Amino acid sequence: MTSNTKANTKELFNHAFDVMKLLKAKAINPEEAKEHANLIKQANNLLKYELDKAKAYQKYENIEVKDIENN
Repeated sequence: MTSNTKANTKELFNHAFDVMKLLKAKAINPEEAKEHANLIKQANNLLKYELDKAKAYQKYENIEVKDIENN
């Protein structure tokens, strides 16, 4: 995934499968693949947080971000 690519679930899956192909072709070692997997996991957690925050804004019209993040 390049730095100018939007972060979304589809792109994360594409990157994960590209990493698996590189690992299978022995273009990268298992440790590098593991590092990519950890980054993908962190990015997915951020996307989940953004989705949860958007749901909270939609459900509670006058909610403050600090109210969401303190729980």
